[in-house]
Amino acid sequence: MKKFVLTSVFTAAIVAGTAGAAYASQYVAYEGPGFTGRSVVIDRCGVSNIPFNGSYKWYGDGQSGRMYNQPNAEGVAHFTLASNRNAEQRTPVGWKSIFIVC
Repeated sequence: MKKFVLTSVFTAAIVAGTAGAAYASQYVAYEGPGFTGRSVVIDRCGVSNIPFNGSYKWYGDGQSGRMYNQPNAEGVAHFTLASNRNAEQRTPVGWKSIFIVC
């Protein structure tokens, strides 16, 4: 009986965690302008360095993103992407890091 209960609780926790992750804000950084080249999706809370600066898309789904012109979110935030709106820019950006507020 205990094994069944623990397994059920563990499974429920995984499902809840996965469902919650589906609704996180996402910053998609592209290598080239116009959303071309390689890309990376950044959607974890806290500080992330941005490897590509050719263009970006932001999908605001509950968390805001503070943008920094320095790596590791150092210095003053240059811009804040809204938690409830999408945004994009087809031309290069100077942002080097993001802090997703969760």
